[in-house]
Amino acid sequence: MSESTMHTLLFVDDEKSILKALRRIFLDDNYQVITAGSGQEALDLLHAGEKPTVIISDQRMPGMGGAEFLARARKILPDSIRMVLTGYADINAAMESINQGGIYRYILKPWNDEELKLAVKDAVLMFDLINQNRRLTTELEKNNLALVELNTSLEQKVAERTRALRQIIRELEGRDRIQQYLMEVHPLNELLQTILAVVHEVITIAGCAFFLRADDDRPDPAPAAAINFDERLDTDHQQALAEAVRQAITADEPGNPTTMAGQYSYVAVPVRKGSNKFGALVAKKDGETPFHENTLRTFISFANQAAIGIHDCKFQENFDDIEASLDDVLSAI
Repeated sequence: MSESTMHTLLFVDDEKSILKALRRIFLDDNYQVITAGSGQEALDLLHAGEKPTVIISDQRMPGMGGAEFLARARKILPDSIRMVLTGYADINAAMESINQGGIYRYILKPWNDEELKLAVKDAVLMFDLINQNRRLTTELEKNNLALVELNTSLEQKVAERTRALRQIIRELEGRDRIQQYLMEVHPLNELLQTILAVVHEVITIAGCAFFLRADDDRPDPAPAAAINFDERLDTDHQQALAEAVRQAITADEPGNPTTMAGQYSYVAVPVRKGSNKFGALVAKKDGETPFHENTLRTFISFANQAAIGIHDCKFQENFDDIEASLDDVLSAI
């Protein structure tokens, strides 16, 4: 309850004169005052929606005494500050009210007006402090929860960034290994198998394979080199895989991946250098989850390196053929 909110005082006494006197004491103060002539009447007010900040009840009332009323009021409005009016002869009963009703304090009859006003002021202050503390505690719990969520989110982002950086490092190391390997010309089968080994290690996929382009632009039915690519797919999936490879090989634009999903997820990437179409690099992963964009980018970079190696192999083969032809010509002269 904010400081600008008017607090409500509830006085309960079976004597109307006492209720009038109590109302008169607080006439000039910024309180809303309501009264009840019995414990039951006061309970009816609470059940009807009244929410007094302070409840002051006479101890000795016919029917329902102050101790019983305050104990029952406590169950309805546990946050209200409860006080009891009692005479010297009813001190023991007042103590019973303190035990049963959670009484803030008892006030002796006849009361001193200024002392009563001070007691009510202290009770209102306590009410505000309790509620302020509750609000601050709730805000602190929310802030702590938000901080925990923020820390969790930051940890996840750091973990994701760390994984991404490690992947980039693995990719760069893999590309460097291939680049060093390409410094010399190697047999085609050895070249393809070496590149696949690096791809399989860096990207950590289920399997990968090279499908080379035949003379009629169709892919060879069997991979030229493969790692963990022993397929046992039904006819429909075999045809879908073959179509994905064909699309990659005949693609007009380099680096345009063709994907398919089913028992496994596949991606087929063109292997080409300029206008020379050599084939397709294919990867598979378990399940139907598509390949991540970073994985595709890494995969395409390896396909481009493979194209350079295959181009050099083809050039060397053609050069060897030319050299053999020249030797034949020279020997025939």
